[in-house]
Amino acid sequence: MITIAFKRESVCMGDDAGNGEYTIVLPDTATLGDLIHVIRRGGSGNDWPIPYTGANSIWVVQSNIGDLADVHTDEDGEWVVRYLACSETTPLKLLGITWTFGARADSDKPTAQ
Repeated sequence: MITIAFKRESVCMGDDAGNGEYTIVLPDTATLGDLIHVIRRGGSGNDWPIPYTGANSIWVVQSNIGDLADVHTDEDGEWVVRYLACSETTPLKLLGITWTFGARADSDKPTAQ
């Protein structure tokens, strides 16, 4: 099993009142695409996904190995993922990711570790 911590930047007052850091547990066969799927939609111990914050909102999924993906909505409000670190089919076991953080790309806040 692969265990990865996840935390997301708060988007409004009270957004994180009942939430905080989550632990995502995935099978040894999981890929980067599987991790991003969980971060986008919840599941695997994470019920605090990256939210829809309006058309063309942009999130960056950061990690201890660097930025993993840009996650944004297009003009139609559909989610689009652009993988940055490597392919979505890369096995997580090879990457050594221990923590992830979802931050809005337009944010001036520092990244969390």
